Amino acid sequence: MANPLLVFRVGYMQSYAGVGEITGGGAYVDKNGNGGEMWNFRSEGGRCYGYVMTRHFAGVDLNRIAPDEKCEESDELAGVDIVFIARRPDVGQVVIGWYRNATVFHKAYRKRRGRKRMGDWDGLDYLCEVDAEQAVLLPEDERTFSVPHGQKGYPGQSNVWYPSIDNPDSARFVAKLRKFIDDAAGVPAKPTKGKRGGWGGEPDEDLITKIEQAAVAATKAHFKKHGYEVESFEQDNRGWDLEARKGDERLLIEVKGHIGNAIQFELTPNEYSKLQENSQSYRVCVLRNVLLRDTDLEVYAPKKIAGEWVLKRIDNSGEIRFVEKIAARAFES
Repeated sequence: MANPLLVFRVGYMQSYAGVGEITGGGAYVDKNGNGGEMWNFRSEGGRCYGYVMTRHFAGVDLNRIAPDEKCEESDELAGVDIVFIARRPDVGQVVIGWYRNATVFHKAYRKRRGRKRMGDWDGLDYLCEVDAEQAVLLPEDERTFSVPHGQKGYPGQSNVWYPSIDNPDSARFVAKLRKFIDDAAGVPAKPTKGKRGGWGGEPDEDLITKIEQAAVAATKAHFKKHGYEVESFEQDNRGWDLEARKGDERLLIEVKGHIGNAIQFELTPNEYSKLQENSQSYRVCVLRNVLLRDTDLEVYAPKKIAGEWVLKRIDNSGEIRFVEKIAARAFES
């Protein structure tokens, strides 16, 4: 069975990797010179975060594509295909790219931090996300699929279009759209600089090493500055990377570095187990934009709330929630 499909209309750009030239972005973009869709195809920790302007900032109504789910505000629905369209100057409305198997939030936007010197702004909004390898931004010469505007059965005035299964014109258009996506020689969205893991190619091991080393070095410097003696155990498989001691205090520190702004990481089963066993002394240190000279370090402590583990920032300015995954190994007996 095919995934549910949504169509998002956005302003027209060449790259969607940050602030740049845009046309047809609407009144907000005309007034402010930027809009959330500018970042729709930039990878952050192997993920892309999608934005479209909705009426009264109401978000996406998932009950219109999955009525059996009975979604409530902020609920998530995975496995949604999203097609992005835009009005290309002197050409007309065309498909510019898509997300496959995206996760969409019901009637809600979420925020991720931005840094102005990275061409962002504070509190960047998004209403869906996807693995970067599932995000395809077509080169300009392949943006050839025309999308009629204002005709019955096709996307209308709203920036979010929910295809009607009862409308034969909509059904035919969606069938052609799906075939185009399946047949297109699409090129995965490219990072702005260097090779990145999660873009359909092999991970850049040199870049990963640089990120890890920079994150550990910045974390060591932070705790030493605050009077701790720091020792490294990165290769010992203890479930944490560093130990910091000051007097009778001993902290077990797991370090997570990110090349971009968004926080997206995994804990190994051993790390997650040690976090729970040592919740009073365990810390997770997160560094955004870690390869910048003045990267920010955030320190989180684990806490169990309503039976679920979360990471609370020690200055109470934010939290990170976990999604637990269960795996199994199968073998023939």
